Amino acid sequence: MTSEDIRSEIEQRPFIPFRIHMVSGKTLDVNRITNVALLQNALLILGAPVDAENEGDYNIVSLRNIERRERLESAPD
Repeated sequence: MTSEDIRSEIEQRPFIPFRIHMVSGKTLDVNRITNVALLQNALLILGAPVDAENEGDYNIVSLRNIERRERLESAPD
């Protein structure tokens, strides 16, 4: 995944929530534009724990560990 691929999702207006599929098989949902930031070689996602063991308020995911992205129809409740 390239930074341009992610940038195009983040800059989409109106913003459309999307899901990141990582090469490990885990997923992260980006439901709000304010919950994501593109770093130099990574993506910072706020409020999206990867799994039950990770209760942190953020994740930093290397772009090379992102397999694909999927647009979501609407944000989950």
